[in-house]
Amino acid sequence: MDNPIVRATSLLAAGIVIGVMIGLAVSPARRSASTVVQASDGNSAGTTKVKPKSGSRLESEIEHPNILLGDIMTVPFQELYGVLSTLSAQQLDELAAQLKNLPAGKETNAKVVAFFKAWAHFDSVTALRAAAGFKNSEAKTTAVQSVITSADAAQAKALAKQIQEWPADFLTREQRNGFLNSLLVKWSDLDPVGAAEFFDTMQVDAMRFHPAASVIAQNWAAIDPSAAIEWARTHSDTQDSAGRQMASTLTSYIFSKDPERAKEWVSKLPDLDTRRQAEHVLVIQMAVNDPQNASEYAATLPADVREATLGGAINYWAASDLAAAGEWIKKLSGPARDEALGTYTYNLLRKDPSAAASWAVTISDPKIRDKSLNGIATFWLNKDPAAASSWIQNSNLPATDKKRLLGLAPGG
Repeated sequence: MDNPIVRATSLLAAGIVIGVMIGLAVSPARRSASTVVQASDGNSAGTTKVKPKSGSRLESEIEHPNILLGDIMTVPFQELYGVLSTLSAQQLDELAAQLKNLPAGKETNAKVVAFFKAWAHFDSVTALRAAAGFKNSEAKTTAVQSVITSADAAQAKALAKQIQEWPADFLTREQRNGFLNSLLVKWSDLDPVGAAEFFDTMQVDAMRFHPAASVIAQNWAAIDPSAAIEWARTHSDTQDSAGRQMASTLTSYIFSKDPERAKEWVSKLPDLDTRRQAEHVLVIQMAVNDPQNASEYAATLPADVREATLGGAINYWAASDLAAAGEWIKKLSGPARDEALGTYTYNLLRKDPSAAASWAVTISDPKIRDKSLNGIATFWLNKDPAAASSWIQNSNLPATDKKRLLGLAPGG
C-alpha cells in the first residue's frame, strides 16, 4: 500500500506544475493589456495598467508623473478597445494630448492610428474633435482618417457636418475633399437620400466628389430608382468628368436591373459627352453577354455617339467570333458600315493583313479608310515587307496613297 505522505507530496507537486502552466498561459494577455500606457522617468520605463473611470485624472498618473503611451500599436484591437472604452472623456483627452506631443514620425503615426481607430469605434464624434487638435499636418490627417475608417456608418452624418464646419484654413482643400468623400460613401450606405441632400449643400468642386456622388446615386437607385435617376441627371448636365462618371456608374447599375430602362435613361442625357460615355458603358455591358445584340443596338444610335460605341461592340464580337462579325458588317451600309469596318479591320489585320486591307479599301469615309490602311500597312510592312509592298503596288489605290503607305515601311 502506498505511503499516504508520499501520495500527498505527489499531489502537491502536480498541483504546483499545473498552476505554473496556467500562469504562463494567462500572463501574455495580461502583459499585452498592460502596455497600453507606459511610464517614463528619465532613462527607465515601467508599465502601468489603465484603470476604469476613477476621477478627473488617470490614477496611474498619480504614481507615474510622466506617463507616455507605450507600444500601443502591438496591442490587439479588441483589448485596446476594451481598455479605452472604460476611460472617461477627460482621461481619453489626456492620452490624446500625449500623442500630440510625441515627435513626428512613422512610430508616432502608428500609435495615432491604433489609438484613434479604437476610440472611434465607441465615440467617433469626440475622437474626431480630438483628432482635429493635432498641429502637425501629417499626424492630423492620420488621426482624422483613422476615425473615419473606424467609425460606424450611422455616425458618418455627424462627422461630415463636423468637418464641414471646420475653418477653411484648418485643412487643405484636398484633405477636406478626401475626408468628405469617404464619409459620404459611408453615409450613403444607410441613408443615400440624406447623403445626397448634404452633397447638394456643399460649395465644392464637384469634380473632386464624383466617386461619392456615383455611390450615392447607385445606393439611392436601389430603393428609389426614379428619384435617383432624376438626382443624377441634375448632376450630369454639367460638362465635366464628375457628371460623366456619375452618369456612367448609374447607367451600369440600372442596366444590371433593367436593360431597357437603362437605354431610355441614357438617351435622355442632355450633355453630348456625358451621353456618349454612358452609351459606351451600356453597349460594353451588353456586348459581354451578347455582342451581336450590342452591335445591332449601337448601329441604331445617333451619329454623334455611334462611332466609338459601335467600335466597342465590334471589338468584343471580333474577339469571340471574327467571321460572324464580318458577315454581319456586310449587311450594313453608310456611315455605320464604315465605322464598324474601321474597328473590324484592326482586329483582322493580325490574323490576315491581306484580308484586312481588302476590307479597308471598301470604306467610303476617306478619314476612316486612310486611318485603317495606315494601321494595316504599318503592321504588315514590319511583319512581311515583301508581301505588303506587293499588295500595295498591285492595288487599285491612287498613286499618292500607294506612296504614302509604302513610306510607312521601316526606314522608308
